[in-house]
Amino acid sequence: MPASPPAPPWYKSPWPWFLMSIPALAVVGGIVMLYLAITSNDGLVSDDYYKEGQAINEQLDRDRGAARLGLHAQVLLADNGKDLRVVLDRPTSAALRLKVVHPTRAGLDQTVALKRETERLYTATLAVPLTQPRWRVELADAAGTWRLTGVWQLDLLAPLELKPAVR
Repeated sequence: MPASPPAPPWYKSPWPWFLMSIPALAVVGGIVMLYLAITSNDGLVSDDYYKEGQAINEQLDRDRGAARLGLHAQVLLADNGKDLRVVLDRPTSAALRLKVVHPTRAGLDQTVALKRETERLYTATLAVPLTQPRWRVELADAAGTWRLTGVWQLDLLAPLELKPAVR
């Protein structure tokens, strides 16, 4: 009877390596998740929900104020990600401010006072360029009587249309 060739050592077979790679990948994934949990900033959680509920009514009054005035605006961003132009559909004499809010990272939020160039055109320069693709934008008068809001998808490369958010 012929002698069979000796069996190769276990480490030369692909199956033990495949079976060991599954728990190894789980360990690597766990380390990556731990790193992200430690280094990323958690959003602030408010303890006073009652006051926030009262503030919602004030915000709704400001939205209704913009609707009563019939205001609409268009926000354009320059290629550098910092220079903004705001065009109102009707003239206003109010001093305006623009707030750009990131949905999850409060550290990226910015508020700028707009400089009046003409009756309907306002400009501003942000301190930090907008690099993230999604932002919440609020345009309001300095007195706080009205506001226009919208969600800006910068990756769509289109100007943002701001309208009163009347519910």
